[in-house]
Amino acid sequence: MLPRSLSNLYHLQYIICEWPRSLDKAKGDDFLPNDINNLLNLRYVKLPKNCISWICEIGKLKSLQELYKFILRDVSGYRIGELKNMNDLYKLGINCLENVKDGEEACNAQLCEKRRLKDLTLSWSRSHIDSTNNDLDENVLDNLQPPKCLRNMSIKRYMGARSAIWMNNVNPIFNLEIILLTDCLELETLPPFGQLPFLKFLKLASMPKVKWLESKFNGNDKYHAFPLLEKLYIHRLEALEDWFEAGVAAEDGCLFPCLIQLRLFNCPKLKELPSLPPKLKGLNIANMGWKTLNFCSNSNPIPLVSLEAYHCPNIISLPLADEIARLAALRYLTIKGCPNLISLGIYRQVETTNNFHLMLNDLDINDPSVLLMEPLRSIASLKNLIITYNDEVVSFPNEVEQWFLTVRSSLSELYIYNLKSLQSLPSTFESLSSLQYVVLWDVPMLRELPNLPPSLERLDIRDCHPELKERYGEDGGSDRHKIAHIPDIFIL
Repeated sequence: MLPRSLSNLYHLQYIICEWPRSLDKAKGDDFLPNDINNLLNLRYVKLPKNCISWICEIGKLKSLQELYKFILRDVSGYRIGELKNMNDLYKLGINCLENVKDGEEACNAQLCEKRRLKDLTLSWSRSHIDSTNNDLDENVLDNLQPPKCLRNMSIKRYMGARSAIWMNNVNPIFNLEIILLTDCLELETLPPFGQLPFLKFLKLASMPKVKWLESKFNGNDKYHAFPLLEKLYIHRLEALEDWFEAGVAAEDGCLFPCLIQLRLFNCPKLKELPSLPPKLKGLNIANMGWKTLNFCSNSNPIPLVSLEAYHCPNIISLPLADEIARLAALRYLTIKGCPNLISLGIYRQVETTNNFHLMLNDLDINDPSVLLMEPLRSIASLKNLIITYNDEVVSFPNEVEQWFLTVRSSLSELYIYNLKSLQSLPSTFESLSSLQYVVLWDVPMLRELPNLPPSLERLDIRDCHPELKERYGEDGGSDRHKIAHIPDIFIL
């Protein structure tokens, strides 16, 4: 509880009250002085949890610059009209917008008059997701137009079927750099975000009715879709079919010219990109319907550093070998839950002649047979190998055992998790001269270890067969001497 005398410090500009989470039981109406809104010069307040939302008539604090969570209530002193004269705000979060009764009340916030506002979050409550009053949400959002100076905008759990009127005109949102739209379950069409000249980060999540990423395209030869976008995250847009509305196509090389990071999760209907963006460094796809990846057809180097594919049952080929000469930057590769994958591409004659090979830091797989596909079969260097979540592998095929010799001078860490049926490990482990760290977790059928190399510094075994612990345990295990050279051993 803050002292009641605090309200007498009329020239106070900053209140910062740190509060340990273990003691975070403060309730705003008990924690704050009743007349804290007398501090008219207050610029910044940091309080535990949502205490700031318990300030009645917070609109009196006209000098406040940050109001990160204003929880609306249908009670006098806590309505959206409190924001009317708070024109010094640069960061504002408005929660429980379902408590705004109509568009006229929303207009009382006068967001467009806040010429310093840079960061805005507009949220409806989680319970509002079941609402069927779409028109009300649309009217409210129509009347919450922010100022043109806004840089970051987040909208959560908006249940309107259409975008706000001001969002469909590029001019009011011209300067946006970051946009997050999440849990807008009824939204059918996105605003023309592709035309925003300064947009760098776009996240779209849980909008099951949206079919196109960009529905408006001006057709100008100089037009580049998403000209400065660097990060694009799309999660759970189950109806998303294409990047542009039917009948519209981007110019070659004009779709995401600056994109660095692309994450696509749970968009099973989305078509494959015509080609990967020219500056893309990280691609992460999961639960997608794609069959392959399309690399751009020019001869420029591909800057891709990280490629992750999870649970993509339709993927047949990832043409890495075809482009091995241009994939020199690739260091992190994950392929898991892709049961129909039959190829990682085919080496061209020029690649074999010039001896191009992958050099990876991390390789994460669940099917060891992937190791026998080029370019992994002849990989030049690998530091960390992770093999996880496979209930079918009983032992490693002889070819895979021999594959480990390919990375014997580079492999330093090996992780094997959740291989429920695995009964034996490759005998070639003894030859892995750079191996320092081995982790074996949840391999319940494993009873015996192969000879391990003298380079090994740590062995971590958990939830394996009881016989393994008995044989290699420090309390008189019959095979303890076989691992005694390892400085750090943990068996649980």
